[in-house]
Amino acid sequence: MKKIIYLLLITFIAGYISSCKDMDGIYQEFIVPNGLKYPQRPDSLKVLAGYNRLRLTWLEAKDPSLTYAMVYWNNYQDSLKVNLDDQKDTIVVDIDNLGESTYTFYVKTFDKQGNVSIPTEVTGTAYGDNYLMGATDRTIVSALRDENKNGTIIWNNKTSDLVYSEVRYVISSGETRTIRIDPDESTLICPDIKPGELFEYRSVFLPPNGIDSVGREWRESEKPFMYKYPRTGWTAEARNGNHGWGDGGGGQPVLILDGNIATGWHSRVGTPLPQCVVVDMKQLLEVDNLIIYPPTPVNWRYLNNIEIYISDAPITPDAPQPSWGEPVVQMQYPGGDSFTINFPTSITGQFIAVVFLDSKAAPNTYISFMELEVYGY
Repeated sequence: MKKIIYLLLITFIAGYISSCKDMDGIYQEFIVPNGLKYPQRPDSLKVLAGYNRLRLTWLEAKDPSLTYAMVYWNNYQDSLKVNLDDQKDTIVVDIDNLGESTYTFYVKTFDKQGNVSIPTEVTGTAYGDNYLMGATDRTIVSALRDENKNGTIIWNNKTSDLVYSEVRYVISSGETRTIRIDPDESTLICPDIKPGELFEYRSVFLPPNGIDSVGREWRESEKPFMYKYPRTGWTAEARNGNHGWGDGGGGQPVLILDGNIATGWHSRVGTPLPQCVVVDMKQLLEVDNLIIYPPTPVNWRYLNNIEIYISDAPITPDAPQPSWGEPVVQMQYPGGDSFTINFPTSITGQFIAVVFLDSKAAPNTYISFMELEVYGY
């Protein structure tokens, strides 16, 4: 019996000693050998990246004796005092005017007796102009307007870190309006644009886990919103007429104005180059560019070198004449489902002559295309 009591006493003493050690471990970070107290240090310290700045956050301390914290960086050469009296659930500290670099911060808390906590360390990297220079702008596919002065911008796919894009344009009253488009959208409607005015656009980015959206510099459009002229009443003639398409393509030159990509003009078989189609727009119009649509089958795309003439006076479809003056532009068809012919500068006229100097069907002289669109401001 005495032996059992002795063993129980030994077990009790061992448990008591172990329990005391566990309690000592809880308070070990607040006690130093000379008896000084370490206040509670910052809990859950995090760093968030911003534009030329960093943000530190940590949880509110449970120790009511804490009065302020000190944040140190640049090897303790720079510091910031943070009062803790009016802080809530989360302490938020912004470190501004930083370079685009990596910084290590040490945060210490102080209590009413002047005791200082063990430092808590965190590292973060600010972003700046170098990040912005490496970001890729979202680009524009087309910018058109309709007869009601509503502009429509079609955008290419979103780029990395893009949060939105902005457009700044002039409305009818002469005032400037700014609107934005989200990265997952591809079409932006711009109401009440002033025809003939250039617009500006830019991309705005936010890196992963960043806190500051950053916009690129505004870029000016190369051209105003383009207007596709209605072709109602327009006429077209071709040199030597046309070749009828037995598969339903038609072949007549007027079909390049019908809005149907399945029908178009085909030159008369056996007639010599150059081929020529003349369009009468029935009024003087300022023309900036044309779009020619070739046939859908690639082996029917005979277009090659093309010249464009514009005149106030009527033009007879033929080989170019000295009375036509110099061509507005000469270009080679590069392939593809459409061929945009941009003019060096917009030109006003009523008659457009499209001259096909040669053909990819050589030695045959075939030329064909399905639609001609004319654009101005």
